[in-house]
Amino acid sequence: MSEIVNQSLQKIAKGTGIIFFGTMVGMLFAFGSRVLLARFFTQNEYGIYSLAFIILNIAVIISILGLQEGCTRQIACFRGKDLD
Repeated sequence: MSEIVNQSLQKIAKGTGIIFFGTMVGMLFAFGSRVLLARFFTQNEYGIYSLAFIILNIAVIISILGLQEGCTRQIACFRGKDLD
């Protein structure tokens, strides 16, 4: 059983490292794109871009509200009905 636990912990650590690296790369690209936009846009254009980005983020947050929990429940109910 100890071997199974060690293998599981190694998989978790590897996945965590990959996610951490991907998050850092994504944050670096986001920062770089913001710098480029601020450099080449006027103040008004950058303000409009920022407002549009905020509205888009709010719409995404509202659209996925409860989706993860709802999907998990629906899949479990669907699979449970097939067993009867």
